[in-house]
Amino acid sequence: MLADNKKVKGCIALLTLMVLSFIALPIFSADQDSDPFPDRQRPPVNFLEKYHDLHMESQECMACHHKYEDGENVLDEGELEEDNPNIRCASCHNDTTKIDLQEAYHRQCMGCHNELSDKDQKTGPSLCGECHIRQKNQE
Repeated sequence: MLADNKKVKGCIALLTLMVLSFIALPIFSADQDSDPFPDRQRPPVNFLEKYHDLHMESQECMACHHKYEDGENVLDEGELEEDNPNIRCASCHNDTTKIDLQEAYHRQCMGCHNELSDKDQKTGPSLCGECHIRQKNQE
């Protein structure tokens, strides 16, 4: 009977720990996974690895990644490492900068897509609903 009681307490403790970890995980991982646009009307664009790879086939890295000083992109290409958090748009574009994160995304993505379209070149989408695709249950 005593051994069964210890097993029950152990199981309860383990389950409690698991539940708490699922609750705490989003809080502690909120740095890059948090939603910078909590009031948005459409879902975010999921720029999956395959889209990044597709862009890398047709664009130079510095076409998207930048660090402007006096109108010149002075970013050192050596900084373009996958795990470098400083190459993410949000590392510079935030509420305290001239161009916030949402505007930076829109200028960069739609600007390039529209420019290519104006030249009658193959390009990606430039309308809200083409990138920010609502799931059926969100409509």
